Amino acid sequence: MATEGYQSSGNSNITIGGSSDGGNPTPPPSGGGGAIKGVASGRCVDVPNASTTDGTRVQLYDCHGQSNQQWASSSSQELKVYGSKCLDAGGSGAGAGVQIYGCWGGDNQKWRVNSDGTIVGVQSNLCLTAVNSGTANGTQLQINSCNGSNSQKWTRS
Repeated sequence: MATEGYQSSGNSNITIGGSSDGGNPTPPPSGGGGAIKGVASGRCVDVPNASTTDGTRVQLYDCHGQSNQQWASSSSQELKVYGSKCLDAGGSGAGAGVQIYGCWGGDNQKWRVNSDGTIVGVQSNLCLTAVNSGTANGTQLQINSCNGSNSQKWTRS
């Protein structure tokens, strides 16, 4: 289940998925940021080596709680890391890589968080996906046709 509410600051709180026992959804951590964890892999969306360089591809990696795995949602549907870098689709076609890039408001940086756990690009209408349904550390992310697989489902912790 996905829920969204707006704080007085205008920031959005988005909950993706729910607890593993089927109970109530897990609320986002205070401050509006938190990890995005792959259902299939149990690993987190990670910026390699804590890079802040535009164009750095995001990957799956063991969750460790550092800033390069803390994603905050904005009222304009952006998922931000480091406060100023957005999750960014590098193209609009299936197989396009997902990277970080300075936030500028483009539709390729906006994401719909759905109740089924999928995260869908506004521009492409494609799902955030682990490449080749991979689950290992270092597996890069891309956008691809939504197919309902667990490699396209995400929870927030």
